[in-house]
Formats: sequence, C-alpha cells, structure tokens
Amino acid sequence: MMKLGLPDRQKISRNTSKADCVAVYELEKKKLKNLLKNVNKVSLTTDLWKSKNQKIEYMVIIGHWIDSSWKLQKRVLSFVQIPPPRRGVEISDAIFKCLKEWGIENKIFTISVDNASNNDVAIRLLKDTFSMSKNLVCAGKLFHIADITENIRESVAFVNRSDGRLLLFADIVHLLILCSNCDCREEN
Repeated sequence: MMKLGLPDRQKISRNTSKADCVAVYELEKKKLKNLLKNVNKVSLTTDLWKSKNQKIEYMVIIGHWIDSSWKLQKRVLSFVQIPPPRRGVEISDAIFKCLKEWGIENKIFTISVDNASNNDVAIRLLKDTFSMSKNLVCAGKLFHIADITENIRESVAFVNRSDGRLLLFADIVHLLILCSNCDCREEN
C-alpha cells in the first residue's frame, strides 16, 4: 500500500525511526529546560492511573506557569511507570526526581493531586523537603491546594445558601474595595 501511495518512499529501519524520535525528544527537552530557567514559580498537577489492557500503573506530572507575556503555559514534565503498591514515598521520589531533572526543585509554588491517601503522604514528604530550602510561599500554606479549594467551595456554598448572606457578602466586598482605595486600613 505504501509503495502504491508513495512510490518514491525510502524504507527506514525501526532503529533509524527510534533514533530520530529520541533526537527530536532531546532537542525539545533542551528547549524546555532553557525556558524553565527563566520561570520563577511552577505549579504542578499529577495524576495516577492504571492501564486496563497492560496492567501497568502510570503517573503524569504536568508543570504550569505564567510566562513573561502573562499567558498560562503547561507542559508534561514526566510520564513515569510506578509499580504497585503506589505508596507516598515512591510517588514523592518520582516527583522530586522529575523536578531535579528539569532544574525546578526550588521553583515549586503549588501542587494539585487527587484525594488518595498515598498522595497525602507524598505531599507531606515533598513539603518537608521543600521547606528545608525555605522557598515555599507563605511557609507552604499554599503548597497543597486541595484543602484551600475545599474551603473555597464550602465558603461559596455557605454564602449562596441565602439571599441575606449573599447581600451581606456583596456589601463587605464593596466596603473592602472602598477601603483599598483609601487609607482606612491604617486607622484599624
């Protein structure tokens, strides 16, 4: 079929094809490493899942940051197999190894993971590791944002439960906007 469709096509071996793919990967990786040198803070998301067909467990690590043009960027940093049992220590090690490889271990701002208990252990270990370098914003209170996200959801639900609460919230927002435009805060 290929001969009919492309009679001038030259056959290449799978080794040549593999070498070409690896060369492109290495070139793109080098470009991304250079790009990440100029990034101040990177947020991470991870996800773990099991392939149904292959019975292999994977983790993907994605970096998110704002570039110099204020545009949100995201790139897959690692796609790694983590064999069972996927304990927090193995997850933490895989994430930290990825960050070291990209040279961003001192640039992590936040991390988002699903609510599995092994992820809680991984986050605690990573937070302890990053706290030693004192590079975490707000002493790490924003590092694992699952709790923050849940608090925001609960707060929004609380305010939206009644019209009175919603009106009071709007009044407070209006007052805070007014105060931010004057020196009211200095008096309190």
